[in-house]
Amino acid sequence: MKALSIGSFESFWKVALVAGGIAAWSLPVWNVLVNPYQIFKATYSIGDRYSSSTTNERYLKVEYLLKQAKESTPNSPQAIIGQINNQAADKKSNGNNPATNHDAFIVGSSIMGLVDPALVNQHFPNRNFYNLAFLAAKPDEILATLQALKRNGVTIKTVVYGLEPIAFTDSKSYGPAYELHPEASGKSRQRMAFNYLFAASLKDGFSRLVTSISGKPSVRYDIEGTGRYFLERYDREIGQDHSAFIRKQFPANAKPVKAPPWINSRFEDFRKLAKWLKDEKIEATYYLNPLHPQVAHAYGAKRLAEFKQKMTELTEAESVTDCTDLLQGNDVNQRFYDYKHFRQEEADKVVDCGLHHQN
Repeated sequence: MKALSIGSFESFWKVALVAGGIAAWSLPVWNVLVNPYQIFKATYSIGDRYSSSTTNERYLKVEYLLKQAKESTPNSPQAIIGQINNQAADKKSNGNNPATNHDAFIVGSSIMGLVDPALVNQHFPNRNFYNLAFLAAKPDEILATLQALKRNGVTIKTVVYGLEPIAFTDSKSYGPAYELHPEASGKSRQRMAFNYLFAASLKDGFSRLVTSISGKPSVRYDIEGTGRYFLERYDREIGQDHSAFIRKQFPANAKPVKAPPWINSRFEDFRKLAKWLKDEKIEATYYLNPLHPQVAHAYGAKRLAEFKQKMTELTEAESVTDCTDLLQGNDVNQRFYDYKHFRQEEADKVVDCGLHHQN
């Protein structure tokens, strides 16, 4: 066998280095252009903003609120720019442009994410609510986020927290779309940017590409407005054939399941959140969200009563308003998107139930 020459050896490594460099930098380019988590600016990215199912609302909502806080700081450059923008918007709306700074927040998991803040504002007329709920939100994430906002000058006067037992039993681990904002996590912005540049996002990226090509997102986030999100794919399917949608989402032969055990550390995290809100003299309202009968059956009446008792004790409230059975009945499947999320058309009933004592 002929020995490999030095020249050939050097050429091989040059080619290998070039190929390795291309491979190494193809991932950052992919993550910036496809931008599946919407972390990077839209200037060089494809598709509509905030229409990816993997949009990182934990980061984007906080970033938006921090920007608002900076723009309201007297005499700061951001405040001057913000005043100019507000004046321009006010002229376009003939002087009817309301104040955009938020001082109250809806928190909780994706169930709360569907709630229009305007519904909550009706019960708190002197507040300006923003929907700060996150998909699969846990109490410690909510606490870290609220602390970060307050620490950076965001006014927090009122918090409304819709609760459900799922958040206290869900042990699933989540990916890059669920990473907290650096101000809440304690990581540096540089580290977070580096992580997202080199994130293994092939699956999420292709999902984003398919959405962009089809022009039919499954979900859309109103990050720079109300904070809520819309389940557009579900709404399209309901509009096309509601009966078929129900048959798909709630199969008649669905097997009953048993809910996972409590994650006790979550209750301690919730206690810390409730205590912090009380110590900071932030008005806090808690209520139990409606449950689909399938979910209620999975937990059982005894565990649901135990959950309500724990929430009452940890919030030091006389009683936490219980809306668990609000949407049950013969037409229950028409009131839910799936076993967890009630339809947005039901949100006004839910909010009225949870906040009926507020005036």
